[in-house]
This record gives sequence, structure tokens and C-alpha cells, in this order.
Amino acid sequence: MTTYEIRDDPDDLPIICAPLAEAERRGSRRAARLGIEVLIYEMHPTRGERFIGAI
Repeated sequence: MTTYEIRDDPDDLPIICAPLAEAERRGSRRAARLGIEVLIYEMHPTRGERFIGAI
């Protein structure tokens, strides 16, 4: 099952989100609250990690 993660920095601990919409929503809120760019990654059990984009 694919999950998504948001991070403030590639090396930071992730915040795990189930659907992409949740990751985008939480990432937008976090970016607005902290005033920084938030990164979204797709995590797949066999394909591994893939960078989706930044908010």
C-alpha cells in the first residue's frame, strides 16, 4: 500500500499521511504555519521513496 510523507527537510523525521490529499492538506497548513517549504514524498513498499513536490 502506498503512503505519503511530509517533511520540512529531506533528512527530517516524516509525518505519515495515508492519501495524497491528506499529505497536501497537512503540508499546506504546516507550510503556512511555519513559513517554510514542506516536501511531499510517496512511499511504496517495493519501489521505495519518490519525491512528489514541495508546497
